[in-house]
Amino acid sequence: MARQSNKGSLRILAGWLLLLLGVGLVALGWLVPSRFKSVPIDVLKEAGAGTEYIVDTADSYLLENNVGVSSLLLEAMRLLDIPDDSGLELRLNATKEANALINRWGAWDLFLDAAFSGIPLEYYSDQPGALGIVLAKANRDSLGATLVNSRNPLVSEILSTGELTTYRRLFPVNSSAGRPLEATLLIVSLLAQEERFSPPVRREIRNRALQAKASGDASHLEDFYLDMLSLSRSLDWGQLKTLLSSFQELDTFTQLRYAFHRSADSLPIIYAASLLSSDPEGVMQYLGEFGDQGVETLGIAVAFGAGSVSLLVNEQLPLENLDRANEIADSSNALGSWLASFSLQRPYLSLSVKYALFFTGAFFAFLGSSRFSRFYGERSSPMLAYTQRVFVSFASLIVLIVISEPHLAGSSSEGYSFQFVMPVLAQEAGELVVIETTPSTSMDHTTMLSVGFFFLLQVLVFLICMLKVREINRQEVDDLVKLKLMENEENLFDAGLYVGIAGTCISLVLQVLGLIEANLLSAYASNLFGILCVAIVKIRLVRPYKNQLILASQDQLMMLTKKTAITG
Repeated sequence: MARQSNKGSLRILAGWLLLLLGVGLVALGWLVPSRFKSVPIDVLKEAGAGTEYIVDTADSYLLENNVGVSSLLLEAMRLLDIPDDSGLELRLNATKEANALINRWGAWDLFLDAAFSGIPLEYYSDQPGALGIVLAKANRDSLGATLVNSRNPLVSEILSTGELTTYRRLFPVNSSAGRPLEATLLIVSLLAQEERFSPPVRREIRNRALQAKASGDASHLEDFYLDMLSLSRSLDWGQLKTLLSSFQELDTFTQLRYAFHRSADSLPIIYAASLLSSDPEGVMQYLGEFGDQGVETLGIAVAFGAGSVSLLVNEQLPLENLDRANEIADSSNALGSWLASFSLQRPYLSLSVKYALFFTGAFFAFLGSSRFSRFYGERSSPMLAYTQRVFVSFASLIVLIVISEPHLAGSSSEGYSFQFVMPVLAQEAGELVVIETTPSTSMDHTTMLSVGFFFLLQVLVFLICMLKVREINRQEVDDLVKLKLMENEENLFDAGLYVGIAGTCISLVLQVLGLIEANLLSAYASNLFGILCVAIVKIRLVRPYKNQLILASQDQLMMLTKKTAITG
């Protein structure tokens, strides 16, 4: 008795140790940051450490007398509550007061100086941005006279498109209301003259200009001019020429203009993110995916540094916990910083370690908890017991992955659709919306993941049923006893249907509560796989084995039948 009591105590102690070890491994795995469907705030902060900060970028542009870019970055710092410890604002204001011309232009420019040398600032238009620099008649005439003698073929092509009369949303240059188009042509020509456009953009502009003159259809060229018209009102000359020189596609002009229109208050943040990342196309793609939440996330990245913005743009992932981003960032410690650095440098290894800790911890936790179940002592083969624990551990791994990845079920944010908006030049506003949709027959990654998970569950259920049949077959008992044991396991053989119905119900409940996106395909896939699994188990596994047992014990069944008849 004493020996059995000691064995029981050791069993319970071993159970507690395994349980605590499993919980500890799961907790350690929870601390490991990963970049599967989102970027943890610690990793984002670590990516920005040691890279160029926004205040350093603003200061470097101020040293080049580009007060426009420096002012816009300073405004972004105000929006993000970044302190100005270097006295940037004082030095910026001093530079503006010392040179009113640079303050109006946004940056010193040799071509503007040559064209507007005799025109006082009072003659400039009151329109904002670079458009206001060119819109006045004296400025247009002077700049046009300077550019008309340009040897740059692209400049000549752009200026010649002013003679087209097939514009639908802009008035021709020769009309009484043609000032906006003429000013836009001059701004585009000046950018081309200073070689501010990248080679792909130059080729596309030239192709559109040649196509418009050859066919008479100026719609595609007009779209680009409208984008430039809107951007020229939003940005001064220094800001305009600095950012546009990094564009590689004409579509980026449209996307940037729409982002400025959609989130006008966040214009400095969008500009700063595009500048710090040196990838405006990636920034526009990020906004197209995550919309207003993407602007907020980019603002957090801008505050951390250029490396953080580049990480977001390259990964195209949302922030793991946007609502508690500042709280989590302020509570980082030495261990968290080391784990963040590890995840940043080795993302795939970090993800593997995290999920391995989840699986191993769940396995040890369930192994330890099984030591306490003394009230139920069904004996089973080691293979079946091991498979059951692996099955439960794997299911726990899936649950932990879903819980630890808040964006696994898809982003709740609505991305920008980059619609077309007519720029406003007067008190009257006009808007033209062009929406293009592309049909798709492919499933998204979330649907594929959920369907794959339900399928794998049914595979594991089938494996357990098969192992149970093999266990009964190997027992050294009579065939009639085996037949009774098979009948006793009917609930187990129906487990696939129970699991399938449970998966469907849980999916539908989560969809109704709004915790996951509505997707009937993934919900009913669980039920379908359950029906198929039970059908395969009953028809291809259980029924043939029962037939074998019945035929093997037919003599005994006949004797039992005779005894029953005699007794009756």
